[in-house]
Amino acid sequence: MSLRSTLVPLALSVSLLAGPVLQAAESAAPAPVEKPAPAREKASAQAPAAQNKEAAPAKAAEKAKSAPRVKNYALRPDVLDYLAKVSKEEKIPLDWLKKEVASARYSPLTQKYSTPKPNANRKTTPERNFALYKRNLLTEERIADGVDFVARNLATLERLEKDLGVDRHVVAAVIGIESIYGKNMGRFRVIDALMTLSFDYTRRATYYKKELAAYLAYCHREGLPVTAVRGSFAGAIGLGQFMPTSLFAYGKDGNGDGHVDIVECEADGAASVANFLLEHGWKRGEKPLYPAEANARIFKATASGGIKAHTTVGALLKAGVKPKGGWKLPDGDAALLVDLPWILADDKKGVDYFVGTPSFSAILHYNRSYFYAAAVSMLADEIRAREAAIEKARDPAQKPAEPAQPKAPEAAKSRS
Repeated sequence: MSLRSTLVPLALSVSLLAGPVLQAAESAAPAPVEKPAPAREKASAQAPAAQNKEAAPAKAAEKAKSAPRVKNYALRPDVLDYLAKVSKEEKIPLDWLKKEVASARYSPLTQKYSTPKPNANRKTTPERNFALYKRNLLTEERIADGVDFVARNLATLERLEKDLGVDRHVVAAVIGIESIYGKNMGRFRVIDALMTLSFDYTRRATYYKKELAAYLAYCHREGLPVTAVRGSFAGAIGLGQFMPTSLFAYGKDGNGDGHVDIVECEADGAASVANFLLEHGWKRGEKPLYPAEANARIFKATASGGIKAHTTVGALLKAGVKPKGGWKLPDGDAALLVDLPWILADDKKGVDYFVGTPSFSAILHYNRSYFYAAAVSMLADEIRAREAAIEKARDPAQKPAEPAQPKAPEAAKSRS
């Protein structure tokens, strides 16, 4: 069944759209691919019978501790109280909510993947290593598929560049990192994931109850069974892995059919990502990252490390940051200093520094990790370079084109 969201205004309360807009991942890397639960290991034939008898109650107790006592969510008092509130705020019949939620099931894998790993011994915690992160994400598959994605959606992406100013290659790179262009949008039933995180694994229940309310409102207005949509273990949906509140807040019709379908329609998926980046500060005509020379002392002195462009290019240069590659940006432009530590196979270590623009900050609102946002920026560069190489191979006499960036409109130039 197609995942569709009409563009008529939805009766979502302001409270539902508050808080985080996208899945707040517990790690910088994209969500792990869900795997089937491992089979129980068979007891060794040589193991004493008494040992097996002692282990069985322990396993049963652990299972009972994690699983909900009442399997039918629609029979739980806490769920019924919540549904009554959603029914009142969203004007959704309570009977419909009870009927749909009764089909939800507790997801042990959602709980497993959402549980942070213990960090009892800091000596065993891996050091941050962008070289490894980059190698895992900037793959040949993502680059080649990114070129194909841009080619088959060229008209849409060019229109988005003109209207919104967001670089087509960055839009493609976000979708490539998030779902490998739709190959990995998740196999979890969204209703199961959101119910589990709202009522059983409650470490972030307040956040997930907002997402659950938005999802229920979406399904009711679309006439979808709540079990129809699949996504990540945390309830993220579609090409760009939007959480339900983000889908409503930033979802955009990319093909003009009056709907927003970020699962089956690539034009809508691209438009929604571009709209998200624009709403979070993307600046027309600037790249996200510019290479620079800096050090840990400068990084600390400039109060760097956040996700906002909190200082200016001029202030960073005054603090000792030096441009690499001959780039020049106006001193008054907003900026932040970005550090990407790396470790090579021979245990050689270092840190690469970059000046990030408001466009880099916009990507950080998608995922707060410098590694993630840098990988998006670099994947975009790789897709752009591959396109240029393909074009040059078709016409060897053609001079290599400069990287295309959306031009600022004349009105914007006159204000600057």
